[in-house]
Amino acid sequence: MNRINNLRSIFHTLIIAMFLLGLSGCGYKAKPFHTQETPESDENVEFIIKEK
Repeated sequence: MNRINNLRSIFHTLIIAMFLLGLSGCGYKAKPFHTQETPESDENVEFIIKEK
């Protein structure tokens, strides 16, 4: 019986840990921003830049 209780304890610990990690997630991610200017164009590539 002691072995079954140990497995049950480990199982419940894993469930609680997974639940808490799921709640925390990766945190808030803001919209990306670019510090460099976007390139104008290339002979083989055409950039489409949309203004807000």
